[in-house]
Amino acid sequence: MTKWKNLAMMPVCGLALAVSGCAVDGGSMMQPVSVPAVAKTMSGNVHGGQQPIAGAAIQLYAVGITGLKSASTPLLRSAVTTGQDGSFTITGDWDCTSNTATYGTNPLLYITASGGNPGLAQATNNTAAIMMAALGPCDSVGASTFISLDEVTTVGAAFALAPFMSDAAHVGAMGANAVGLTNAFAIANVLVNTTTGLAPGSGLPANVTVPVAELNSVADMLAPCVNSTGVDGSCTPLFAAVTTGSTPPSDIVAAALNIVANPTANGQPSSLLNLVSGTAPFQPTLATPPNDWTVALNFKGGGLNAPAALALDASGNAWVANSGGNSVTELSVTGALLTGVNGYTGNSNIFGAQGIAIDRAGSVWVADTLLSSVIKLTVSGGAVQGNTSYANSSISGPIALAIDSQNDVWVSNFAGASITELSSSGAVMGSGALSANGSLQAPMGIAIDPLGNVWVADSAAWDMVEFNNNQVLLSGAGYKDGAMVSPQDVALDSNEHAWIADQGSSSVSLLGTFGNSLLTTPLMGGGLSMPVAAAIDGNGTVWIVNNVTAGSVSELRFGQSAPISPAAGLSAMNAPDAIAVDASGNVWTANAGDNSVSEIIGIAAPAVMPLAANAGP
Repeated sequence: MTKWKNLAMMPVCGLALAVSGCAVDGGSMMQPVSVPAVAKTMSGNVHGGQQPIAGAAIQLYAVGITGLKSASTPLLRSAVTTGQDGSFTITGDWDCTSNTATYGTNPLLYITASGGNPGLAQATNNTAAIMMAALGPCDSVGASTFISLDEVTTVGAAFALAPFMSDAAHVGAMGANAVGLTNAFAIANVLVNTTTGLAPGSGLPANVTVPVAELNSVADMLAPCVNSTGVDGSCTPLFAAVTTGSTPPSDIVAAALNIVANPTANGQPSSLLNLVSGTAPFQPTLATPPNDWTVALNFKGGGLNAPAALALDASGNAWVANSGGNSVTELSVTGALLTGVNGYTGNSNIFGAQGIAIDRAGSVWVADTLLSSVIKLTVSGGAVQGNTSYANSSISGPIALAIDSQNDVWVSNFAGASITELSSSGAVMGSGALSANGSLQAPMGIAIDPLGNVWVADSAAWDMVEFNNNQVLLSGAGYKDGAMVSPQDVALDSNEHAWIADQGSSSVSLLGTFGNSLLTTPLMGGGLSMPVAAAIDGNGTVWIVNNVTAGSVSELRFGQSAPISPAAGLSAMNAPDAIAVDASGNVWTANAGDNSVSEIIGIAAPAVMPLAANAGP
């Protein structure tokens, strides 16, 4: 969809101005863009499967702006209901300028249809039939807008907006149009076409694969509940299958949100697919039960070739280092190829990109292992404007990068058995290559905690090394827990806990601020199998990617004695090497096995990007 692709290409300020001009998550304010005070018109229809729903109450909402899952604002001034054929028209009944203090300027809009009779002979108002569709910025909705609300649009909205949503009347983020929520609306419109009520969305880039059969299957699970009285037992199998606590959902939006939050359907994914009949209204459907009900977009092309690392910028775009393609690929949040069909090659001075990171100014830094160099890409308006290569005797086989709050770049030198600190202009800082008194052997992943301390996973010494931001070694001979065999990566949460992906033991170790082990035994199970990379979301949940052919993602939380993901892990990808969480709550992986990038939709809590924004001091 061109309108979304263009939004995703903009930097944070440009994106926010395009849709609202107001705050991003975190509350920083920007000047608003005025929208003319013109009453607007739209029309559409509401169907349960292929059955029109008469008497459904239509409501148009502006998203909340006071925090995650804050109350949305109803915009319609008078009641609107569907006719016998399920149709509705809203004429001169709303605008987006009457209460900007409540919903900001040019707010994001979504529409719901509640209750009604799905063609039953008896008088019915099915309160379980709440359907919705994610629309987008107010100024993109007008007289030509036609909306088909059905189970498919409901599923698309629920998966994309889940991190910002508690029910159909609470969708929100901090600020008038937070970048993360704006991007979530863009994703909803890639999953589903709100004009036809079918998957996938219109204008889908050729390099993007949408799991249409899975979306249809989830929609078909909801359809029997919609096409009923709501109290005749038709909803009971669905609600029972998705209930995780003592209280079952009371409508299909809540049921869909439960599926997003519990993608293994209480350990039995097949229990949900069993609800889909052979004559289900939305086709095609899955023929066999999936491993889980996560929904992932998959991106190919754009120079993706043995992708080894990825980083996310403040606009939600993904930057991928291609170790086999001598290039860097930039993807929008919806998968559009922003660096062309071959990626960015940097005038042929990118030869073996293995690491990538983004600084607070939006510059992209690349570790080129084969050329023993670090390359800075200058970015403006989401596009690369130029590059500078830095190579010196203190950089040797760089494999990973981390950037601190001063935009200094910390380089993990795999071949040099050291780390190097570079200034934002590429100058070597301090004493050059740091070898931890000669104890570093094969450094891999590197990360910076909220205090500004630098943590390095040493895959050959089987330990972790820590320096402070003045290059003083804090870890002595290295932090060990007696279990690490080949640590590959480390992620630091807001409490300065170090989560370590240990490929050699197929486990995750957890160290405290001073390197003390916080676990009696490392975390195992939950799909952990040759874990190679770790990421932290906005709630402190840890996401680990497992580098095997049947790759998966494992989910862990502090205080849990085992991963909370199922035995086979979550989702499916091919030999993934990298992982990141974006501001929309999506989990991204770079998959070396099939030269692709996956974006698992809405399963995490929104995270602040780039990672340098979280680095201290």
